[in-house]
Amino acid sequence: MNPFTLKKKPDGLEIEMQASLTLVDRAVEEVKAFCKEKELSRSLFTIMITMREGLTNAVRHGAALSPDDPVRFSILLGDNMVHMEFEDRGPGFDWQTMVETQSPTDSEGGRGIEIMRKYCHNMVYSKRGSLLHVSIRV
Repeated sequence: MNPFTLKKKPDGLEIEMQASLTLVDRAVEEVKAFCKEKELSRSLFTIMITMREGLTNAVRHGAALSPDDPVRFSILLGDNMVHMEFEDRGPGFDWQTMVETQSPTDSEGGRGIEIMRKYCHNMVYSKRGSLLHVSIRV
């Protein structure tokens, strides 16, 4: 597997990458450039924080930082909305419980879903929890 594959489309990007936090940074930089090109600077913070949290969760938890497990990400712009999808091949998780609970304030982790929920217009998980679709109004 190529460690990082980027496909550019007129209204979006598709990225397939190895489960690496360094590659999360690279993906964020590619999407930042896309957003600037599409004049989404007013929504840049919301898009970046949501993307980073979603990809970090997929890499750390879904793929367990295994370079053999690919993580897929896509971003699509349309109808004053940005749509992003995050997918991994992990076993999934009980997202229903996670969406309904808050992390303890002294916890070092566990806030990714809370952060995404705060900034996204819509969040939809697959039944198993290994695919997440989010929408952000721009």
